[in-house]
Amino acid sequence: MSSTDPLATEELIVKSRPTKNFFVSMLTRDIELKDAILDLLDNCVDGIHRQTTNLETEKPYENFWAKITATPDCFEIEDNCGGIPLDIAINKAFMLGRPADYQETHTDIHTVGMYGIGMKRAIFKIGKECFVYSNPAKEDKPFCVTISRDWMSNDEWDLPINFVTATKDGYGTKITIRHLNDSIRSNFSTESSTFLDELAGSISQFYAVILEKGFSVELNGDSITGATLSLLDNSSALESKIEPYIFKGEINQVQVEMSIGFRTRLKSERETDAENEQARSSEDAGITVICNDRVVLFNDKSYLTGWGRGNVPKYHTQFISISGFVNFRSGELYNLPLTTTKRGLDTDNRAYVYALDYMMEGIKKFVDFTNKWKGREEETNVMFEASTPARYDAPIKRAEAAKTFSAIRKHSGDGAAQRYSPKLPLPEEKNPKKRVTYSRLKSEIDELTFHLYPGIPDVSPSDIGNKSFDICLEMAKREQKA
Repeated sequence: MSSTDPLATEELIVKSRPTKNFFVSMLTRDIELKDAILDLLDNCVDGIHRQTTNLETEKPYENFWAKITATPDCFEIEDNCGGIPLDIAINKAFMLGRPADYQETHTDIHTVGMYGIGMKRAIFKIGKECFVYSNPAKEDKPFCVTISRDWMSNDEWDLPINFVTATKDGYGTKITIRHLNDSIRSNFSTESSTFLDELAGSISQFYAVILEKGFSVELNGDSITGATLSLLDNSSALESKIEPYIFKGEINQVQVEMSIGFRTRLKSERETDAENEQARSSEDAGITVICNDRVVLFNDKSYLTGWGRGNVPKYHTQFISISGFVNFRSGELYNLPLTTTKRGLDTDNRAYVYALDYMMEGIKKFVDFTNKWKGREEETNVMFEASTPARYDAPIKRAEAAKTFSAIRKHSGDGAAQRYSPKLPLPEEKNPKKRVTYSRLKSEIDELTFHLYPGIPDVSPSDIGNKSFDICLEMAKREQKA
């Protein structure tokens, strides 16, 4: 008898494990359908990472693809990204959560899948029956894992796995979900819902980096093009030129790279008003945050990226030309500033808190520039003529090659940190002010003070000087008119 209660005469077992219905309903309640599908795409990319860790090439995802088919009757996602290895399928992939030793054995893989719930949560969000087919690159036999409609109604948590015949499409994974949930069927109807168009837009934005690096995604047969991620850069020797603010550093085993600048020339108030009427003035402005090539925040204009914090003003359409990119990279996935949906920032994360100060510094530099040139935006056009759109990380590589970085001495991170803060052109004063000073006897000043400010005590000498100057200037103007 193991009980510590001296009065106990018999030990009984109390059932405390969660029911499947409760667990699944709680698991899927706080995630939107769009995010669930993006989780499945993340798994495709993670499959590429399991095959190669060489991500420094220009197109590391080239020749890899994922195809999504979404109809009211069936949802399917298929890829050629290497498949799920058999041992991972048996011991990890279908568990509801990561095993305790997962992080220690996968620190060299720059993925965004951390918690081990993405695939399962997406399956349960979409439907009641699922077949996960895998033809793994490192296994001889392809297999299929089945989640039947009856699985939800019994107490058995394990799933059957069967070896099957390989398909002709090579190494990869195919997930087929049937008996879709009622709300999902309506979302996949092109006649009654705009969801599929919104999904295509989200894939374009949140996979912009991965798509630009060669990955291919189709939705119901249509190829998706990644959103443009670019900044104006200038490699000329001109003194009056526009360059991005650049930062590089490391904290808590997370590499941080940042480039903030202008995406386009300054817009006048008239041009901004015209774009406002077309409801597109701010679409491309703001800061984009990337974690291991996956966009987390796209063109954000909130306090999360520094807007409205400290001495940085809240976003306003005056700043529609300002854009920037913050890239976090790490094999220590739990150190990345990600929430479980991978569409939000963990604002308590060390790497995020560390990078935020530099985000604000970069934004403030270009906010100040727009303020100083306000009302004179057209005069800056010549400064932008030599600037050309460059991929978001190109200015960083150029600064490294040109060795223009300066080390940051007071650096709280783990490794070295450096930045390049460009000297932006300032407007010349067309009618600059000059100081006029002269000395007179105190008695004469008192007499003039009594004349200009009768009955008012303690008038400063500067007020007397300004008033007398204004009177003389007005007299001179009247004589010129006469």
